[in-house]
Amino acid sequence: MVEIGSSTLTRLPTRASLPEYFGIEDFHIMLSGLPKHFNTIWLVVVVIVLGLLLMFPGWLNRESISDYLNNLGAMALLVYIGVSLTRSMLLIPCTPFVLAGAISFPQQLFLVLLISMVGIVVGAFLVYSFPSFGNYDEHLEEKYPEKIAVLKEKMHGKYAFAFIIGWSFFPLVPTDAVCYVAGMAKMSFKNMISALLIGEFPLVTAYIFLGAEIGEWLRV
Repeated sequence: MVEIGSSTLTRLPTRASLPEYFGIEDFHIMLSGLPKHFNTIWLVVVVIVLGLLLMFPGWLNRESISDYLNNLGAMALLVYIGVSLTRSMLLIPCTPFVLAGAISFPQQLFLVLLISMVGIVVGAFLVYSFPSFGNYDEHLEEKYPEKIAVLKEKMHGKYAFAFIIGWSFFPLVPTDAVCYVAGMAKMSFKNMISALLIGEFPLVTAYIFLGAEIGEWLRV
């Protein structure tokens, strides 16, 4: 405050003090810390979402997804593509989405197959990349060196390829979870995605062309 005669004026911040005056420096510090905590925040969100889906399975089954798509009219296919490309970020299994696609677009089954497989590849790449955000993988390696060493040994072992194929082929499990583990263990992306596609392709194909029967069997 500056007093001039009987008047009192507020001192304006100088250019050098503007960031501090407006709290911009604190905001930058907060933003710079986000990458470091990205994986923690993401995992918490995933746990919450998957927990809600377990409590309310009707929120995300083939009928509810198909009904939603059918109400979108001309935008349905575009929304379906967007959801297929992003659902893996929450580790949500692709099964209900593939089945819903087959129901909603019965005249475009090969397109549904293409969208589903592209979504699997894109999702696998995204989730595989997550552990490197903010050097989270290095942080875990420093904090749990023995456990990470065992994980790397398993994911680089001779049975790792077969394990990923088997995991990918098993219905109703979040296939993308194994992609996260592979990224953390620094497994070759080429090897991981090859095993993933070998396991996923016949399963997704069966979902699409035998959708109703498989949906009844899996109850999704």
